[in-house]
Amino acid sequence: MACMEMDEAPKPRRSVRPLLILLAWILFSLVIFALGYPRVRQAVISSGVLQYANQGKNSTLLPDQVRSVQVAFITASGESQLISLQTQRMGGSRYHDSFEALLKGPTRDALNLGMVSYIHPKTSLIGITLSNKILFVSVSKEFLQSMDLEKATEQLKATALAFDQVKDLVVLVENKPLIQ
Repeated sequence: MACMEMDEAPKPRRSVRPLLILLAWILFSLVIFALGYPRVRQAVISSGVLQYANQGKNSTLLPDQVRSVQVAFITASGESQLISLQTQRMGGSRYHDSFEALLKGPTRDALNLGMVSYIHPKTSLIGITLSNKILFVSVSKEFLQSMDLEKATEQLKATALAFDQVKDLVVLVENKPLIQ
């Protein structure tokens, strides 16, 4: 057989288009990550997953008996600050458990961080209802004996507004609106 000579075909020119598409995709992904990161971070913090993971197997409560809540206490500078706590499930909703944890007062860890509560320690939760994105919280009359009623109300409001579904808070004392 005779050897056939083959002409070398010119090498195909590499297109820049796939590289541009890849760069555009990477840039788009970075923008989406940068815009979504704060919301995802807040969701992870408020879910209590990190605290649950750190809790270990030393807890006597089963996972379905524990709820992660965010409550507002007052710092040494006088500002309210939300902190996440693990609490025993007490009511049917996370609103109820959050306000029960708030009225229970700061934990030892919160006290070590310099957090205090201005809510009178004998205040108890009577009821809680969410309607049209307004949270109605009814507390006992001991709330009126709080050291600083304005700061105590601020704690209630900051705790309520930590929920995405809540746009405002109405404080009721013995089921009557609080008038300041």
